Amino acid sequence: MTTTAIDPAITSLLVIALAAIFAWSAATKLADVEMFAGAVATYRLIPRALEKVLAWSVPLCEGACAVGLFFSATRARAAVGLVLLLCVFTGAIAINLLRGRTHIDCGCFGAALRQELSAWLLARNGVLILLAALVAAPAGTRAMERMDYVTTGVGAATMVMLYASANYALANAPRTRALEAL
Repeated sequence: MTTTAIDPAITSLLVIALAAIFAWSAATKLADVEMFAGAVATYRLIPRALEKVLAWSVPLCEGACAVGLFFSATRARAAVGLVLLLCVFTGAIAINLLRGRTHIDCGCFGAALRQELSAWLLARNGVLILLAALVAAPAGTRAMERMDYVTTGVGAATMVMLYASANYALANAPRTRALEAL
């Protein structure tokens, strides 16, 4: 059985982008744990006694996975950790969408970026799950060349900026629709 390895430049690009996204997510949640605990509570999925524990645990896990991506010995486990976190987040969003509870903050980026629940968040998380799964796959063994490092850095920066732009567009969509209705 032959396994296909992911090109090391692609793996590096995804590692940098995912680490930046999840370090940012963890930092914004840790900056205001009380606010994030409130977002956790609005999902109405866990007992109140566990809300504060989860409000601390989620960003610590995100941060640990972000750091773990940078080390070859922990990369696959960190990527799988992100896949698992994202599956839990996606499930929580889906449950509340099915309940018709769209006007709650997803809590994804703490107070820095409030977003209402939507199918777009499910799609966004699906893409992140796919990217993290690619990082968990075996990386190729070819040596990276100088231009690979440039391409990787610029590509990762572009991915993070596109991700941030999409999130800001999603966060502002309700206000945009309200303005269009005037």
